Amino acid sequence: MGIVRVIATERDQLSEESLERLASLKDRPIDFSDIPENTSEELEEMRLLAIEKRRKQMFSLRLQTSTINWWKALGNGYTSIMARLLDEATRHPEWIKKCL
Repeated sequence: MGIVRVIATERDQLSEESLERLASLKDRPIDFSDIPENTSEELEEMRLLAIEKRRKQMFSLRLQTSTINWWKALGNGYTSIMARLLDEATRHPEWIKKCL
């Protein structure tokens, strides 16, 4: 049996056959045999990461337009890169001293 992958969006009009196939999958069990079980340590690490992620807070900052454009030129995810850089700076006080 082959794997059939179809991505349907809300605006797609699915045929009756497609709707019937999707409905038949509802009661079919998911095969997890090719996915290794997580260890206790991995589960604990994921739990801690989830807690840390929830601790994030929205923050507003005024920057020069040229600085914003430079960051945006990095592409999608540039705000995450900025956040990681600021997080890293907290562990390197010498970086902060250079800017004072």
